[in-house]
Amino acid sequence: MADQPPRRPKVTPLPAEPIVPPPPGAPRRMSLAQAMALAEQQRGGGAFEQAESTLRQVLRAQPDHAPALHLLGVVLHQRGQTAIAIDFIARAIELDPKQALYHSNHGEMCRLVGRLDDAIAAGERALALQPNSVAALSNLGIAHYDRKDLDRAEEYQRRALAINPKCLPALNNLGSIQRERHDRDSAIDWYRRALAVEPKYVEAMNNLGAVLTESERFEEAADQLRAAIGLRPQYPDAHSNLGLALAGLERYDDALAAFLGAIELKPTYVEAHIGLARVLQEKNVLDEAARYATKALELGPDRADAHALAASISVEQGFPERALEQYRQALELDPDSVRAHQGLGALQMELGRLDESERHYRRTLELDPEALAPRIALAHVKKVSRGDDNLVALQAATEDLQSMPRQRAVALHYALGKCYDDVGEYDQAFHHFAAGARLKRTTVEYNSDDFDGVIDRIIAFFDAPTLARLRGRGAPSTLPVFVLGAARSGTTLTEQIIASHPQAYGAGELHDLLNLANQPRGGPTNEVPFPQNMADFTATDIGMLGNRYVAGLRKRAPDALRITDKMPANFLCIGLIHAMLPNARIVHVRRDPVDTCLSQFSRLFARGQPHSYDLTEVGRHYRAYARLMDHWRRVLPEGSMLDVQYEALVADTEPQARRLIDYCGLEWNDACLEFHKHDRSVRTASVIQVRQPIYTTSLARWKRYERHLGPLLEALGDLVPSDQNSME
Repeated sequence: MADQPPRRPKVTPLPAEPIVPPPPGAPRRMSLAQAMALAEQQRGGGAFEQAESTLRQVLRAQPDHAPALHLLGVVLHQRGQTAIAIDFIARAIELDPKQALYHSNHGEMCRLVGRLDDAIAAGERALALQPNSVAALSNLGIAHYDRKDLDRAEEYQRRALAINPKCLPALNNLGSIQRERHDRDSAIDWYRRALAVEPKYVEAMNNLGAVLTESERFEEAADQLRAAIGLRPQYPDAHSNLGLALAGLERYDDALAAFLGAIELKPTYVEAHIGLARVLQEKNVLDEAARYATKALELGPDRADAHALAASISVEQGFPERALEQYRQALELDPDSVRAHQGLGALQMELGRLDESERHYRRTLELDPEALAPRIALAHVKKVSRGDDNLVALQAATEDLQSMPRQRAVALHYALGKCYDDVGEYDQAFHHFAAGARLKRTTVEYNSDDFDGVIDRIIAFFDAPTLARLRGRGAPSTLPVFVLGAARSGTTLTEQIIASHPQAYGAGELHDLLNLANQPRGGPTNEVPFPQNMADFTATDIGMLGNRYVAGLRKRAPDALRITDKMPANFLCIGLIHAMLPNARIVHVRRDPVDTCLSQFSRLFARGQPHSYDLTEVGRHYRAYARLMDHWRRVLPEGSMLDVQYEALVADTEPQARRLIDYCGLEWNDACLEFHKHDRSVRTASVIQVRQPIYTTSLARWKRYERHLGPLLEALGDLVPSDQNSME
């Protein structure tokens, strides 16, 4: 239609007699003008169905009445039928092509359905007819915004403001333009200017909440969004953005409720499905997270952020190759996707492709120069040296520590701690580790007495008679190799040696076993905790759990002879492993207790490990772990697991590696000594170390920090090794 000259409208005189029957209860018939006024009144009051009925009555009498056709198009759009609405407004334009408002609304609706060329052409026709139309200028600016032409978009919005300095859409749209440019401070200013004109302008309140969330000002964001919802309870965008703010505050259950509320209001809402999937991912409910990510992709197959989210979930589920493809799809859709570049940076680091990892993080910085996350990530990609440009930038960022959002400040402290450790400034490093830990500790729920109680319950349940009752019907598979122990004890190095064998596959830190333990019968987690939730299980039931576990494991590598599961916390379930998978190999990795605890304390974990942010608590946690390991040794048959001493593995690698490979039931292969060259994905805080040949600088590392470790040493008590046996 845009390429054809408009037809001259048929002249239809207004009727002298009323044509529209009165609504129920009306005392008299109405004229056409009265019917149009009624329809506009109904539309303005939100009674869209009644307005549509009134207008269709008008059009039955006057099919070529352009104002009625246009207004019906507006009503249908407001009822969510934009594609149909476009046809009615196009017909109105055919009949009366000189109405700038018709062209402007036609363009805006074309924009909403993705017809950007038509939208811009319609907007330009509207301006040709009415150069000072603020609405046409603003709508045309939005169309250029959608085409990523931010300069043209800004030009039209500023032209609208020059005519009307209080034009709310233009003020709001200028905020969105600056937000797209990652100039969040300017975006916030524009949204606040809109709210200064109209404090109850809900769209600006919602957008302000969204950009405050992006700036990690989560409390402010949540306040804005709650206010928007108070004014417009049926506003799905505000509910979804509130979910993002609450997720930033780590209030995940509240965030889930907000996202579900958005989806209830708008079942096809892609952003809400994405947000819900991210929260479920944070809660380690990965299968459910993947389901909502898949739904988001069904609703928005061209959404780069949905592909990037699906990729990040695939990584955590142990499917790195699938994740690579999903990230590539995201970048094909949007080469400037910050999430995709950030995620690929992390995945390439896990795969040992450090130059590629650095390239993606650098690209993230180009796209968002103010972002701190890629700089923090770069600090972990390679060993830092004095004068490193990234270290200088991180040091400069400390000037804003007092006003910085807590999560960002925590990450900055840990990154600087790592940098100063790299350059040998250990007191400065510990200062940042301790500062980061203090801040992080305020965000996690953990109680050492409670964890001691967990260990007590496991010990009481898995006594020798119970284990004897449960064994005998386990799944016979020899596929699984469990590599477990305290976090940061050397499990990554141990798994990497095994995974370098041609017949083995390293699946990394899987949640499969812990999920089975917490949900042994499937479905929602029972209120009864592990292991008491298995009180009525028979040996046959336990064997079925083993088969479920093996089926999930096999999906990672269908042709492998052995598959490793390197979730350190599986030490809680060794009794269950023994009963349900009697032929599985269990490799327990031990390391100097103080080095292990210090390594936990000096690491910011993506999630989990809540005990690691206080020296006393990390020491008590280690004692509880050691107590449980002593129990397993007492109640399990000799040879049920292999103890590997990290220090011995580092100091005398080949004999220890041969012993390890032999225990796994594999023939020796020299590739196991070149583990640092293996390109498998390594999802762990030790990702960089295992990309290097064996090194000894981590042995007795705690001695460099000894003057700061009083609370830890006291909590460990007699577990602190003497100088003579610290390298046992």
